[in-house]
Amino acid sequence: MATITASTNDGRQASGLQGTWDGTHDATGFSNPDINNTTDIFSGVRYEIVSGRGGTNYYLTRAFFDFDTSGISIAPSAATFELKIYANNACTPCVVAKSGHDPSTATDDWFSTWITGQSVTLSGWGAGDITDYSASTAIGSTDAFTSFTLNADALSDIASLSLFKICVLHTNDYNDVAPTSGTLRTGVYWADHGTAGNRPFIDYTAGVAVTDNATFFGANF
Repeated sequence: MATITASTNDGRQASGLQGTWDGTHDATGFSNPDINNTTDIFSGVRYEIVSGRGGTNYYLTRAFFDFDTSGISIAPSAATFELKIYANNACTPCVVAKSGHDPSTATDDWFSTWITGQSVTLSGWGAGDITDYSASTAIGSTDAFTSFTLNADALSDIASLSLFKICVLHTNDYNDVAPTSGTLRTGVYWADHGTAGNRPFIDYTAGVAVTDNATFFGANF
């Protein structure tokens, strides 16, 4: 097995508190996402509804990671995304999806631009519109790694892309299903954490090049 640690350009971006689910889920126009996180790790992924005297409001947070895969030209035979959980693990289950955010800038609207390049209409997108890289996966215990098994689309993109970018979001956020109750938050460790063993990474098995060794018997040329 081989590993690739996430870039320190990882981070999160949130939408809320807004009075409609569509306004929160399909929000745009943000700036200054929380990148290079080292301490603000309580709610890396968030999915919640807040009710009070002012009415009902929705809140979402999505987590973003990128990996340098320029040295991989053959699709791995298997791979997992490993994310260590911090402080709480209530926001579950989650999905890993293909992302188009720009990790090189701290002023990009990550929350909406992650669907860039997938021919998706920002308003009303849901499951089937975005390329998923994993199945819906239950978040594991605090201070342990949750393992997301990457699918064939992810394995192919690891080989074809020099920068492999992902978004981690609650499964209902991915499916465009509004919360009806509760506050669900999951903290995560980021790539620039002071302890290397806490950083997110991809664990993969290198693929094998296919060679043509066909032999012709009894052929007359």
